[in-house]
Amino acid sequence: MTADENAIPENSLLAWHEGALSPPERQALAARLAGDAAAQATLADWTRQDAALQALYGPRGDEPVPARLTRMVDAARATPARRWPAGRALAAGLAAFAIGGAAGWLGHGLARPGGPDPVTDAALAYRTYVVEAVHPVEVPASDAAHLTTWISKRLGHTIHAPDFAREGFSLMGGRVLPSATGAAALFMYQDAAGQRLALYVAPSGSDETAFRFFDKAGTEGFWWVDRDLCYAIAGTLPRDVLRRIATSAYDQLL
Repeated sequence: MTADENAIPENSLLAWHEGALSPPERQALAARLAGDAAAQATLADWTRQDAALQALYGPRGDEPVPARLTRMVDAARATPARRWPAGRALAAGLAAFAIGGAAGWLGHGLARPGGPDPVTDAALAYRTYVVEAVHPVEVPASDAAHLTTWISKRLGHTIHAPDFAREGFSLMGGRVLPSATGAAALFMYQDAAGQRLALYVAPSGSDETAFRFFDKAGTEGFWWVDRDLCYAIAGTLPRDVLRRIATSAYDQLL
């Protein structure tokens, strides 16, 4: 069997990248990824592309669509084709014009991009390191004392990794990352099936304390602010599972 025949199919890599695999499928593919440097490089490249697109369009995508564009789309949908000389073509053109206007709105501020917010940083950090088969963390859980001391010193707060054993996840370790608001931390967890989730912690100037759901860069999770820090649980798990884990993290980090 040739090397090409042993290569992981692109559709399998796409399913991994999008979090569309079942736990058994993900566990099986993780074993193959560990020995496939080319596949790891492909996944890392896709993650970098996602990050670039998110940096460009993410902030605009989170804003409400202007009312004028909504009215244009509604008008295009509601206009009967028979009222126009070239009904379907004209309706399609109007819809395309409305979509084009929306695209222009999404990009209207890209010449003056602002720094990413901690929640966007959390999603991008997760997407960057979740695909790492060999180096998902910098300090392993086996050196938990050093990990806690190091991260607490860098963030200026006493931070420890919550225990998610009841939810089926074990701590893999963590790392310190740069962010737009200062030094940040990423704790990575994994369950028996190879699924991963992350707890991201970074300085925040926000006064928001309530749990908020987010969906950024193809990653979902919940975030909240406490003691001048923004916390975010990020992953590709069902929303109710992410909420339960986020609640557990909140309780343990009080």
